[in-house]
Amino acid sequence: MPRSNPSLDMTPMVDLAFLLVTFFMLTSSFRSPEPVVVDTPTSTTKIEIPKQVFLITVTKNGETYIDLTNPNVKSKVFQKVCNQMNVKVTAEEVKKFAGIGSIGLKASQISEYLELEANERTKIVQTGVPYDTSGKRSELYWWAYYTRLEAHKDFKEREEEAKKQKLNFDKSNYIQFAVKADADARYDVVKHVVQVFRDAQVKQFQMITGLEAEPTKK
Repeated sequence: MPRSNPSLDMTPMVDLAFLLVTFFMLTSSFRSPEPVVVDTPTSTTKIEIPKQVFLITVTKNGETYIDLTNPNVKSKVFQKVCNQMNVKVTAEEVKKFAGIGSIGLKASQISEYLELEANERTKIVQTGVPYDTSGKRSELYWWAYYTRLEAHKDFKEREEEAKKQKLNFDKSNYIQFAVKADADARYDVVKHVVQVFRDAQVKQFQMITGLEAEPTKK
């Protein structure tokens, strides 16, 4: 019998590779660049950051930024805060807001910010969410207050849905509150943020810090 060199048809493998690349391109979402970076103090605590969190970031210059990792709750809270501040928003703006990262603007400035392209948003100087509590409730208070209410509703709805579907429900997957402050942040600003949580009846919150090595035992 005449000898012949074996051959392997690579066409199916190439097709599969392109299908996988196309799938990941269509299903992946790019995280928005953070508008602010803070250098947090360090500690030896190894508690992980919650799965779902309402985070207030405090810069060394005293600006406060908010972020909420649950898009469904984030859109509802955004609507309620805007209604509270007499700011009109469209359904499209609510949808866009649910997909952005941290933001440090007044409620009246957010609509204009959402109209910009992603690369143009990085050029906007954000002055922080107002937190001054003198005389009336601040905007930061309403963000924390409505997040607490909507977080509870979201938890109960997911719990009821799990019971109907007879599925296991992770009770630890609850929106928690946290503060991430720069190591050089002013004490009075952090004190204002803590007071906002107290006024909004947030009973527990975490302080986000960097991890340092534990001291060696002699």
